[in-house]
Amino acid sequence: MSHQAVTHQQPLWASILVLMSAIGIIGSNSLLLSPLVLAVGNDLGTDPAGVMQAASAYGLGVAAAALTLAPLGDRIGAGRLLRIALLVLTLGLGASAAAPGLWGLIAAQVLCGLAGGAALPSIYTLAAVIAPRGREARIVGLVLTGWTLSMVLGVSLSAWLADLAGWRLVYLALAVLAAGLWLGSAGMARIASGSTGQASSPLTALRVPGIRRGLLASCLLMLSFYTTYFFTGAHVTLTLGLSTAQAGLLPLFYGIGFGLAVIFDPLLDRLGLSRATPPVFVLIALTYLVMLSFAADYTLLLLFSLVWGIFQHLGLNLLVARLTALDPRQRGAIMGLYSTITYLCVFAAPFAGALLFPLWGLVGCLALSALLCLLEAIEAAISLRQTSSTTDPASPGAPV
Repeated sequence: MSHQAVTHQQPLWASILVLMSAIGIIGSNSLLLSPLVLAVGNDLGTDPAGVMQAASAYGLGVAAAALTLAPLGDRIGAGRLLRIALLVLTLGLGASAAAPGLWGLIAAQVLCGLAGGAALPSIYTLAAVIAPRGREARIVGLVLTGWTLSMVLGVSLSAWLADLAGWRLVYLALAVLAAGLWLGSAGMARIASGSTGQASSPLTALRVPGIRRGLLASCLLMLSFYTTYFFTGAHVTLTLGLSTAQAGLLPLFYGIGFGLAVIFDPLLDRLGLSRATPPVFVLIALTYLVMLSFAADYTLLLLFSLVWGIFQHLGLNLLVARLTALDPRQRGAIMGLYSTITYLCVFAAPFAGALLFPLWGLVGCLALSALLCLLEAIEAAISLRQTSSTTDPASPGAPV
């Protein structure tokens, strides 16, 4: 991943803060329904499976927008597209707060998904653009800590707020935050790179060498994560008989681990993509297996959720590095494909988990997640070894 020629009028830290906060808000919405599943279901008169249909609808919205709208970032600039998406996200979150029933919530989440599908590829593209040479993994890692904001301040605080004042206030608060971020993100529209104006599309991105295996890696990582994550709330509240607030502590500990992992990001810059990726995915798989062993113990599940967050952060950082390095001229389209795959997994995971959870509980979900990550470790060991003899796209200074 190399540093593009960047033109902007705000400090690097300010750009990082905006991108991090945008991920925080988008991530909060995408992860929120798991700990709130009973509260939302009781209010709207539906069961947990019905509520999770809204999460699936959000995933479909993201996938559709990432495929069709994300390439616009290569034409009009990723910063401009991000600001448009934040406006739409504000509307979708407000509509979620006012949803009169399940179908209203589903429609509002589709709107949020369209916004997220345009915003996330823009965020990842901008993170690659603003990163100085040799500090790519550190800058991307800092931006990715927005997922920590979504876990710690978004999901966990929201679970507490929902217990206190109702789930609708949670969505209203997120809408206000999204509007505030739009007002504070004007400087992002002035960030430009050499790719602005580039004609790109999903079809041109699919012709980039290495993209198909990169997307396979995305599918394996994301399906493994969401298959387990979406059913942690049901496991804590239904299987273990604990409260919604206690269910919210799992994403809190995961998010803390995800944030702490930024300490290890410089190690990724030093090791490079081909050497770091296989062992990181093995460690993620081992974490799922350990969690499987202690699924009945809430305290130990919390502890290993923190470890889960650390390794998931490193895996996601390596995945973004792998994809953004493939063709800097088409980063918007490439990251759009990545987001499409990611949120198709968001759509599919509740169905995969719904087959496993009634039979084996969270243990079944964790077993599938471990298997998927082991498959990705094998894929990475084969695919990235083939390219490491020429140049490692994650190595500092590597030409891309």
